[in-house]
Amino acid sequence: MPPKRKSTTDEEDDEYRRKRDRNNQAVKRSRVKSKMKTEETQQRVNDLRLKNQLLEDKIDNQKKELKFLKELFITQAQAKADKLVGINLNELLQDDDNDDNDEDEGEPSKKRAKEQSKGEGSSSKSRSRR
Repeated sequence: MPPKRKSTTDEEDDEYRRKRDRNNQAVKRSRVKSKMKTEETQQRVNDLRLKNQLLEDKIDNQKKELKFLKELFITQAQAKADKLVGINLNELLQDDDNDDNDEDEGEPSKKRAKEQSKGEGSSSKSRSRR
């Protein structure tokens, strides 16, 4: 025999309807909130992309300026080369291509700087004794 069903009253139907309406409203609020959050996130992504592009442009300009200033310095220093005996300016002012790699490695660049300073120091001592 099939189980007996309770007869539903109007009161139970009204309660069910109220619960469904409340749930539907909650779902709508949740969807609106989610959509707003997505739009805000997308706006932030766009703003950060723009800011990143501006910073990359600034880096490029500063690299160009640094290259120009290095070339200017080398030109001026070569004009006064007789005062700078024993110093290789081109070696001291190598392009940043090598410097970028050295920064990642850390220690080797420090080691190379110490070796260069030792080499310059020993050559200047031997010159002063002459």
